[in-house]
Amino acid sequence: MSITPTNHGYAYIFENEGSVNVAVCARIEDEKPVDVIAIHFRTKQIKVDTAVQLTGEQGARYSTAPVAVYGEDHVVHLRKVAVGEGLTAAGLRS
Repeated sequence: MSITPTNHGYAYIFENEGSVNVAVCARIEDEKPVDVIAIHFRTKQIKVDTAVQLTGEQGARYSTAPVAVYGEDHVVHLRKVAVGEGLTAAGLRS
């Protein structure tokens, strides 16, 4: 069974009070998320597709391009936005 992405946008991975969270936002400015549309709190694991590039420090990493983000049982998946997915929740073209 395939899982449908819950959000599209830039993924911003950050630590807060000992837990790892993933924010989905419209863009990254000055290494900070802007126009956050969703946050996956207290993830147990983050699975990043090999086509997704991350940059930044260990405490705050983010994708260099919009990605599809989906989660299940506290596992968050990041993958490249597939062609034909159309407008995203963040208003970004895929």
